[in-house]
Amino acid sequence: MAAKQTAALMGRFVEHQEYFNPLPTKDAQWAIQHPKDAVALCVKAIKSHSGSSEHGRTYKLLRSVAPKSIEPRPFKADDTFFNKKSGVKMVFHGSHFTSWFTGKVEEDVPEGILVPMVLAQSAYDNEIIADLGGEERAEVTLAEIWRLIQRQANGEDGVLLTNGYFNIFYVRDVNGLLRAVGVGWGGGGGSACAFAMDDAGWGDGGRVFSRNS
Repeated sequence: MAAKQTAALMGRFVEHQEYFNPLPTKDAQWAIQHPKDAVALCVKAIKSHSGSSEHGRTYKLLRSVAPKSIEPRPFKADDTFFNKKSGVKMVFHGSHFTSWFTGKVEEDVPEGILVPMVLAQSAYDNEIIADLGGEERAEVTLAEIWRLIQRQANGEDGVLLTNGYFNIFYVRDVNGLLRAVGVGWGGGGGSACAFAMDDAGWGDGGRVFSRNS
């Protein structure tokens, strides 16, 4: 909450201080002696009344991405993300994405349904994954990301954001470690970056993809 809002809230509390009168003396005395705890209780009650989550984050659920009929076969990052003849112009790969996903092979990735959600407030990876229901639901594959990219190979409008904001995925690298992957569009082509978990927070406006809602 901004400082100006805090000041305004305190002013309204003072303006309507008579509404504290029904508070029993012993409870009022406790609040005087434990002001931080009292304020925390007020904040919790206000958030509960407004329907806010404990984390303060909300996600706008979008329409699920319908699966595309494909022939099951091994997916190779070297033949797609790192191949200039893949049919998709990738203009940038982050150094971590290159080192962590070069040589990545995924065997017979089935058709799947990914659910996109708009990140309404900034959050770290562990917070996002917890909200999604854990790693099992958050984790996707490079093959599924590539299929989405292929649908917007020239930066067309679609389920992936092409406005400079990141599309956020959670994928295991060549060593089996879960990484945060940000896919975007800019400079006339696609980009792919990878980050260690909770290396940095994601800003609002990004689009998070998971296997389940």
